[in-house]
Amino acid sequence: MAVILRSLPEFKRFLAKPGATIQVVRNTFMDRQPEATRAAYRDRGMYAPRAVQALSKKAAVFSLRGYPGTVWLYWDKGARGWRFQGDTVTVPLVTGLGAPDEITYRCSFAEGYEPVARARAPRRGAAPREEAAPPPP
Repeated sequence: MAVILRSLPEFKRFLAKPGATIQVVRNTFMDRQPEATRAAYRDRGMYAPRAVQALSKKAAVFSLRGYPGTVWLYWDKGARGWRFQGDTVTVPLVTGLGAPDEITYRCSFAEGYEPVARARAPRRGAAPREEAAPPPP
């Protein structure tokens, strides 16, 4: 089942599900850094998939798969400038250090945690459909 996100409340509901994972696919701030800095960032696991460890009203705490430590993602000031498109979330970085930057995360479920697509339930109050009887001979 594909992850489709359109708003911050949908993103929070996604994060609350078992197996919710995000992964950095683009970080414009790191893209402008020297190669040694980018390599150190990768070596610390910052591009590794992040599994939700805890949620609060204002933030999410992620563990980095295969690496020690945690990473926080805050939304306490609201999601001003956040963009949601399909399975990606783009978060602006306010660093005050030159050009505006952003991080783009891809959202998915860990293997074995993908939700099963549900069949559409009949509308409430609708009579059950009956098979058409064959015409009499």
